[in-house]
Order: sequence, then structure tokens, then C-alpha cells
Amino acid sequence: MAAKSKPNLPTATETAKPAQRPTAATPPAAVALLPATAGLNVLVFVSGAALMGLEIVGSRLLAPYFGNSVFVWGSLISLFLIALSLGYYIGGWLSDRRPSRVLLNSIVIVVAAMMFLIAATAAAVCDAVVRSGFGEKWGPFLAGAILFLAPSLGMGIVSPFAIRLAAQSVASVGRVAGTLYALSTLGSIAGTMITTFVLIPSFGATAILKGLAAALMLAAVATFPFASVGAAVRGGAVALVGLAACMWAIDDTRAAVPPGTTLVRELDTPYHHITVIDERTSGARQLKFDRFIESAIELAPPHRSKSLYTEYFHLALLPKPDVSRALFIGAGGGVGPRAFHAHDPAMEIDVVDIDQAVLDVARLDFYLEASPKIRTIAADGRMFVRNAPDGRYDCIVLDAFTIGGRIPFHLATREFFELCRRKLTRGGVFLMNVNSALRGDASPIFQSMYKTIDEAFPSVHAFALGLQYGLRDQSTNIILVAVNDDREITPQAWQDLAQQYSSTSYVDRQAVERIIADLVTELPDMAAAAIFTDDYAPIETMRFENR
Repeated sequence: MAAKSKPNLPTATETAKPAQRPTAATPPAAVALLPATAGLNVLVFVSGAALMGLEIVGSRLLAPYFGNSVFVWGSLISLFLIALSLGYYIGGWLSDRRPSRVLLNSIVIVVAAMMFLIAATAAAVCDAVVRSGFGEKWGPFLAGAILFLAPSLGMGIVSPFAIRLAAQSVASVGRVAGTLYALSTLGSIAGTMITTFVLIPSFGATAILKGLAAALMLAAVATFPFASVGAAVRGGAVALVGLAACMWAIDDTRAAVPPGTTLVRELDTPYHHITVIDERTSGARQLKFDRFIESAIELAPPHRSKSLYTEYFHLALLPKPDVSRALFIGAGGGVGPRAFHAHDPAMEIDVVDIDQAVLDVARLDFYLEASPKIRTIAADGRMFVRNAPDGRYDCIVLDAFTIGGRIPFHLATREFFELCRRKLTRGGVFLMNVNSALRGDASPIFQSMYKTIDEAFPSVHAFALGLQYGLRDQSTNIILVAVNDDREITPQAWQDLAQQYSSTSYVDRQAVERIIADLVTELPDMAAAAIFTDDYAPIETMRFENR
């Protein structure tokens, strides 16, 4: 019998061959500026850099409307983590179904377009959120979600998608994943450092956003797998034209100057967006940090302060009329130091502000004299006080705020006030300006500051701007005055000291007598008020404005 023919069965070796996985290689006919693997690495690195650059500059976009509080940063960090979580999941799911390099690069191009859109719409979105009644707690989360959630989700897709494309086999997945996540992290570090230390001090937020978007777009186009050389030329040309159009069409966000005003100066710093504006009708000059007025003066000599609370700084000169050395923490427009210099030109005055540009503006635009008796120092207030000799100052004035009227928490603790007391001479005066109400739901900051200063000094006196007109529940400037000795200063004693006051500055005896009328003689119940320490100082979570 003829032998039966056997079917051709796979050998054991053939059976053991692993199934082939799709590779990261660009289709053979594709044309790209960089080889497939190098291009994928570049795309991952640039996406990581753009992601963190967007998060850092995002705080600058939100700050003019919601301040620079823990709520802003908590919202941004939460939103970006949410977006990354969703992006990682979607990127893994999508890459298993459509492991296409064209799709990945297209997603990155869309993300770059979204970032250009942020540059064009951020101000309108934030303004709409504020107008809708969302405050500083939930407003930044909503505005941040509208602006940043979609593009950051898109950048979250990149890493898992790239891993799927780059892995040649199961055996290489670990190495590929480790390499690409390392590149993404290095990109994030570069984006954070460059944005923080190079871009923000040199450019506005809109220009930075456009630069980040352009870098992302160029990376995506340069590594795009075009079907032919002609397609690459045409695609590159379209991308360059689109980039140029976006860069030209989207103007940098500049200060809105109302009719009847003149923009004197505008600049960005690592801490503020500073504008100096003259109001021709009222003859006043304003210093604004973002959209908040920090100082205002009359343009006509002697350039009196239009911010009335700064006249209350002269309360320090009542219990200590022979002040020879004074320290101002927080410069603003230099109004307080200038008035103290006019009061006594022989007084040595140190003006400390964390932002050198603020000190420069005080001299250039707000008439702070270039006197050897007035020393300006760019430094953190607490660090400067810590390094100052004990018993150096007769007077310390604390008038420091972050964007939106928040006191930096490290300048509002018992430990800091005790440090200030050590730097004062016997009988020296510590004076602090706070924005708060005396009682009601906008009073927690005043009450906590009063109790905290009272822990560090023998006694505290409060003067509330407008108290003589019945303002108690409304938010206002409250000046807290503490003296470094054990004497008791009664309301009558304050009046007597005001009668003895004389000055060559525009803050004359009549002004001081008016100020004395705002002495708080009936304190509210402060039993529930917290004493702030370096360990616990929730000042950023406290309301200081009336609803």
C-alpha cells in the first residue's frame, strides 16, 4: 500500500517562536527628520518639559484673579495629576488598538494647538469664573479645569503610547518603559527649571505659553512619519505657517488701560506682574500687582499717599518718638519709608522686599529718595530679620502681602514675632498691617494675628481704619501696634502722645489725632481664634473679605 502523505505540521522550534509584535519603526516608505527611535525619545522629552512648563506658568495665569494661595497650587497639582492618570489609561488603551506613530504625533499637534488656545482665552475664562461667583477656593479649580485639563491629559497619553510603539518584544518592555519614563521625567525637570528660573523672569505668561506650544508643535512635526519627501515638505510648510500665524495673532496679555489713564511701566517678575498707571483726572499714580492696587500716591508734591492706611505707620512714632533706625518689610511703592524719611532725614531706614523690581519701581516711579539713609534690600523678610543683629531697630513695620492681599504665613507666626522682638531696642515698636474685619465671618485673620502678637509682646493695640465711622463687620486695614516694654498705654495716653507729636512730613499732628480715633477699645470675643505657629498657620484658608 502506498504510504499516506502526512500534512505539513510546524516543528517544535517553529511552534516555540514568539508571536511578532508591532514595532516602533516608521513604515519603510515614511520620511521623518529623525530616525524612529530618536524621534520618539525627543517627543517624550519635549512633552514632559511642556507639561511642567504649563503647570508652572498656569499659576501665573490664575494669580491675577485668584491670588497665589495654597488653593491655587492645590488645584493645579490636583488637576494635572487627574489629567495624567486619565492620560496614562487612555494612552495605554488607545495604543493597543491603534499603535500608530501618525496618531501619536497628531495627538501632540492637537495639544500644541490647545496651548495656543489657552494663551488666547485664559483672561476671559478666569474673568468669567470670577463673575460667576466662584471665589478663591473653588474658582482656581474650575478655571484650571477649563484651561489645562484637556492639554495635560493629551500629554499624559504620550508616554504609555510611546512605550507600546517602542517595545519590540515582551522581553524588552521593562527597559523601554524605564528609558522613556526617565526621558519624560528629565523633560519635566528641564521644563520646571527653565520656566521658573529663565522664562518667567524674562517673559510674560502669554509669550511663555506660545513658546511652549511652538516647541511641542515643532517636535511633533519634525518627528512626523510623512508618506513621502513631498508630503514632508508640504506638511512642514503648513506647520510653519500655522505657527507663525498663532505667534502673531495671539497678542501678549498686557494691562487694560481705561480711558483717562496712562500706562507708565509694565513688567513681569518671578513674583508679580507689575503695572504703574497714572490717572490724569484724579492726579494719582497707582502701583498694581496683577489686578490688585498695592500703593497709590498723588502726582503733585509732596506726593501724599492715596492709600490712607500708610499714614497709620506713624503710630510707631508716638510711643517711640526718637526712632533712629527703622525696618520696613514689604516695600510696595515705598510710601511708608518715604514719609518716615520726610519726618526725620537723619533716620536710617532699611526697606526689604523679596522682589528687586518692586524696590526699583519705588525709586523710579514713586519718589523714594536715593538717600544714603535709605537702604533697599532684595531679600525674604524673615531671612533678613533672622540675620540682623539683636536690638538693632527702634521700629519694625510689617506690610508684606502676596498677590491678592494674603500675608505670607511665615511672616505671621509667633516664632517670627518673637524674632522681631529680639531685633528691637528697649521700647521699640512693632507695627503690622492686616486686611480683615474686627468681627464676623471676615475677622479670623485679625483675631489670630492679635492673639499671636500678644503671645510675643507684652501688649497689643489695634487701630481699625474707619472704626470711628462705625466699621466693625466690614473688611478694612487694621494696624496692630506692639511695644517692646511693659508700660501700659491707655486710650488717654495715646491721645496725650498724639498731642506731643510733631512732624515735617505730610502726616502732621492733625492726621495723627484723627488716626487715634480709630483705636479699638472694645475687642470682640477671640476665644476661638488660633495662635499661629511655624507648625500651624492656616492663614491662606481664612477669609478676610466680606461676601
